[in-house]
Parts: sequence; structure tokens; C-alpha cells
Amino acid sequence: MNIHFQDFRPVKEDTHADSRGRLTLGQIAKDKKYRVLVNDAGQVLLDPVVSIPERELWLWNNPEALASVQRGLQQAAEGKGRYLGSFAQYADLEIED
Repeated sequence: MNIHFQDFRPVKEDTHADSRGRLTLGQIAKDKKYRVLVNDAGQVLLDPVVSIPERELWLWNNPEALASVQRGLQQAAEGKGRYLGSFAQYADLEIED
């Protein structure tokens, strides 16, 4: 687990959880999803997360493949891509792990 503890700044100085444990965080947390962590001192950290389909998890667990995809996206954004034809014929091939 990689958590960055640096560069925190206060968002609210004094806020109270209601009887059900809910806090209002305002616009900074609007429409976001969080993983909630707590340490032995009772400090709570909200770590923003996004959900990805399970079938795509392999990519995030493979740094080499992820770097290749990111490099390809960067090249496409820079207009360095070129059309190589359809790869639809390979869509049903089994991939070895």
C-alpha cells in the first residue's frame, strides 16, 4: 500500500460526525469514492479510489504492460499514431499468462 502523507492541508478546522458517523466534506469530496483508513491514533485518511472492471485488473498489476499502454496513449495524443488495419481477427485468441 502506497500512501502519500505529505502536503496535507486543512479543509475544515472543526467538523463533527453525526450520530450515524457521517461527516460532510463539501465540494472537495463531491461525487468521489474513497477507501477509508484509520491509524492507532484515530486519525482517518480518505484515499480517493476508482473502480475498474475486474477483467482489466491484470493491466494495473503488470507494470510493463501498463507502461506500454501509457506510452501508446501519449504517442496517440502527440499524433504519432498510424492506422495498422483491423485486429478483429485476433479478438478470440486465447492469451497465455
